[in-house]
Amino acid sequence: MNIEIYYFSGTGNSLAVAREISEKTNGKLIPIPTVMNHDHITTNADVIGIIFPVYYTGIINIPLIVQRFVMKLENINKPYIFAVCTYGGGFGTTLKLLDKMINSRGGRLSSGFGVHMPQNAFTKPFENKEKLYQDWKKEKLATICECVLAKQEYKFDTDSILIKPVVNILERIMKTAIFKPIFLKSMSNTAGFKKNPNLPAEEIIHLMDNSYHTDENCKNCTTCAKICPVHNIKLVEGKPVWQHHCET
Repeated sequence: MNIEIYYFSGTGNSLAVAREISEKTNGKLIPIPTVMNHDHITTNADVIGIIFPVYYTGIINIPLIVQRFVMKLENINKPYIFAVCTYGGGFGTTLKLLDKMINSRGGRLSSGFGVHMPQNAFTKPFENKEKLYQDWKKEKLATICECVLAKQEYKFDTDSILIKPVVNILERIMKTAIFKPIFLKSMSNTAGFKKNPNLPAEEIIHLMDNSYHTDENCKNCTTCAKICPVHNIKLVEGKPVWQHHCET
């Protein structure tokens, strides 16, 4: 069975999950940025996997590069399609939104899973990262791989009973006419556009790198430019310069 697993990972959580699943299913691991230069993306795979982190629940949910990737997919009415979204707090309607996007391309999301991983958007001092890395392997990895290899229909995962009400409320609040502009204005300020707070989220995201900088502690090691998944960093006289097509 020909299995292709496409992934996007900002900090490594989704990459770790994608690697484990590809090893257990003998799937081909493909970074999403490496195929984005194509106008259309077609595949002969029997199974297509899409693995990514949840971003800005209630505003974006699915990283912009993953959204663009899905909208380039063609002839996906036959393959079994599954998705895994990694999250630090909750994932809300992310899998349902992805299913709608895949439907618009003529396909269907047959199974969807959420995997709790370390929170990288902000600090959680009480979080046991190593335990999260181990727990998902014990609790989810086998289920996901068995489902994929058997091409089973699997009802989309939902947030835990404790977190689900909180995430539902958060998503509703973020979509309101009051809070969404406030959130976008905050992002716009971070991106350095205080005089133009009306930019849509899709434009602001790419400009968030305006808030990144280096100082005298930069040792010119070039690691940042090498590992940036979307090649948004160039080195100028040994120092990183961001190129404003950031995916955060």
